[in-house]
Amino acid sequence: MTRVLLVDDDANYRRALASFLEASFDIRIVGETGNGAEAAALAGSLRPDAAVVDLAMPGGGGLEVAEGILEAAPGTAVVVVTGVEGSEDDRRRADELGVAAWLPKGDPLQVENALRSLAPR
Repeated sequence: MTRVLLVDDDANYRRALASFLEASFDIRIVGETGNGAEAAALAGSLRPDAAVVDLAMPGGGGLEVAEGILEAAPGTAVVVVTGVEGSEDDRRRADELGVAAWLPKGDPLQVENALRSLAPR
């Protein structure tokens, strides 16, 4: 079972993605937040296997949120989802941080497949 934290400021997207992913027998949503600052604290307490993080988070951005999650919960795989292409600098930074995947926000099946490909800790 892959335990997942969802981080996105769009509550409707979080709910839809959570519903889609929880229909799977091997993925469990253990937490959700729309607040990037809260994400690291949640990751530290919940210790998820993976976190799905929106790139365009207000107040710092998804890569800063990803970095906070990785510091608070080492070993958590971060999957970045985005509705925009993202800059070359963003992609380079994601690689430097060790982001597991960079995916389009509009395709929940790709998110599910990425999460499934991650080996739980």
